[in-house]
Amino acid sequence: MPHGERGRIFLIDSMSFIFRAYHAMARQRSMSTKTGVPTAATYVFVNMLRKLRDDFSPEYLAAVFDVGARTFRDKQAEAITHVRKFDAKTQTFQEIAYGGYKANRAEMPGDLAQQIPYIRRALEAYRIPILQSEGYEADDVIGTLAEKAAAQSYAVYVVSSDKDMLQLVDERICVLNPPKDNLICDAAKVEEILGVPPNRVVDVMALRGDSIDNIPGAPGIGDKGSVELIKRFGSVEDALDRAAEVEKKTYRESLLHNRDVVLASKQLATIDRNVPVELNVEAMVAGEPDGDALRQVFTELEFTSLLKDLLPTMQVGEVQYRGAKSPADVDSVLDSIPAGGILAIALETASPTLVEDELADPEEDVLPLTANVASASPARDVALSSGPGTAVTVSLDSSDTGDALK
Repeated sequence: MPHGERGRIFLIDSMSFIFRAYHAMARQRSMSTKTGVPTAATYVFVNMLRKLRDDFSPEYLAAVFDVGARTFRDKQAEAITHVRKFDAKTQTFQEIAYGGYKANRAEMPGDLAQQIPYIRRALEAYRIPILQSEGYEADDVIGTLAEKAAAQSYAVYVVSSDKDMLQLVDERICVLNPPKDNLICDAAKVEEILGVPPNRVVDVMALRGDSIDNIPGAPGIGDKGSVELIKRFGSVEDALDRAAEVEKKTYRESLLHNRDVVLASKQLATIDRNVPVELNVEAMVAGEPDGDALRQVFTELEFTSLLKDLLPTMQVGEVQYRGAKSPADVDSVLDSIPAGGILAIALETASPTLVEDELADPEEDVLPLTANVASASPARDVALSSGPGTAVTVSLDSSDTGDALK
């Protein structure tokens, strides 16, 4: 666990979870409203957010997004025109044109793009600030805020499933992965997972590359080789300088002939911790959600189960419920109604009808709404109340009290 004297700040890598939620649900089942609005990614993301709040009770919380425009990495990648690709069958390297940073990524699917505004509305309803910075990725904003918060003695939880974030870990910063049973990666866990300490994660990434972000790396070295080389030489730069010492031919040739690309890959993989963004801790204070705003979003998206959780809990105080023994007891209730007040009346019948039983089915996934049910059973008692916590039950089987209602 990271150590921080001033509390814990949770920084959510929002798009990381949104994409994972979208693709996970696409493999299982689609979700949409009756009007066809897709909702699966929103539903999973909101539930992740609720679980995070329930499991950790964060003192401070913020959601970080990508802007979606070109960033400084796109400009860095322009320096790479060609890369070499290792052919495992022929054990040779082939030179190919480099497509650019994140060139392998497809456009955001339309049915996911439709959900982003709803996700942002849900975050606003939870009163969680949304942070982003033009020209930078969410990783860079998170890295900058995490470092600033750690410098001010806060413990920082970077909420993300991306291994890129492991380079940020130190004694005050950890990476929290909710889908992995709330796995918390501190420095020891990073070394257990990747085989190197956090300050060498980016060196491993520079050698192995990243097909998703189209970071070329050193062809032919891969995950295992990158860890071996960094554990032996300590850094990418030292591995390149001492490439002639590497016994395995594939690794040696890759290092000798791809120096510029490997160094550029390290640049692309490094999280920038100098983004021009301020750390506003006061704005991140985790408070109570805006219930009305959440109710509106959940209603629009037909999140019935989430709406149920928003129903207010009834506060039960001192109560005075009694059965009427005489007409005077009935008169006391009627006389206690203030001017312009309301008299609440409830009927109790002998037994519920089949229709009532069906409407009361606890397995039905609907909100508990008041139904207009006409019972076929005769009324036995009438309950009268002129205010909360007080009521008189009048038995219609009794001629004395029953006549008082006529």
